[in-house]
Amino acid sequence: MPILSLMPAEARSRGGRMVTPRESMRVAHHADSPRCSLSFGRLRWRSPSVIGEFLLPIEGTVMTRAHFAEGQILFREGDPADSVLRLLSGTADILRELDGDPILLGTVGAGQFIGEMGVVENRPRSATARAASEVEVEILTPSEFLDQIASSPRTARELIRRLSQRLREADDRIVNDERQSGRAHGNRKSADDQTAVSLVNNAYLAAKSQWLQRQLHTPLGLGDLPFVVGREPVAGEGPPPLQPDLKLDDAAPFRLSRNHFAIEKRDGSHHVRDLRSTLGTIVNGEPIGTHFRTDDAPLRAGENEVIAGGMDSSFVFSVFVA
Repeated sequence: MPILSLMPAEARSRGGRMVTPRESMRVAHHADSPRCSLSFGRLRWRSPSVIGEFLLPIEGTVMTRAHFAEGQILFREGDPADSVLRLLSGTADILRELDGDPILLGTVGAGQFIGEMGVVENRPRSATARAASEVEVEILTPSEFLDQIASSPRTARELIRRLSQRLREADDRIVNDERQSGRAHGNRKSADDQTAVSLVNNAYLAAKSQWLQRQLHTPLGLGDLPFVVGREPVAGEGPPPLQPDLKLDDAAPFRLSRNHFAIEKRDGSHHVRDLRSTLGTIVNGEPIGTHFRTDDAPLRAGENEVIAGGMDSSFVFSVFVA
């Protein structure tokens, strides 16, 4: 059983109030988690294995912080999404299991939230967060997180944009159903049927990795946007919500989702939007997708690197923007 003890607070806990023994705290344990420590103002708690939700009264403004050693699990895929973590220092890796093997989807740094979409959508954790270095986080209950959103217009806009994308994807599914029933135009072409890049296009997509060049032989012009990239369905799979403009082959365990990412143009600029893929997308080193703070990344002029399906995926593309 964990042991509670009162001891002087460290400098990083200054400004908080005393938490009385009558205030409740609930901890979810993981037997393989390394040692971490937790601070509530002047109350400090230690346990050899701790993650989870720590409850404080709604009144007051105490910041609940936890400290994780390198390699410690902040939360696991499938855990209840009952809190939001904000990184105050250090970095955390976001991973997802694929046939029992952990796949690194990307890394998040100080100032970013982790797990907010699970809280908003009331769904279990979709990935695992692991400390890539010594990490300090602020733990927010759902109500505390919403209070933070209310006081941060930028964060609120980002959250609203992501939720509106979810609604747009639902609309896209309806349109796709119409297409499947024959009331709209037919299927898009596969990779082998794509036309080569045209001089009139100011952006094009090409394979960057040698492995991908076996399927994507020539650069593709991006004149008709949005341009959806996805995986060819296998036997037993239904059609994806959107018909991809570029369909690529993949073998299980799949790195590429049937709808993985889209290249779009908004307000005169090109963007990559992750389409709620299983393993996310990385644009110029910045991970995007369901597991990260945004689904969208802008493309710069010149060459851009886009990786679909994790840091070590073979689906590595170059997107050139004039």
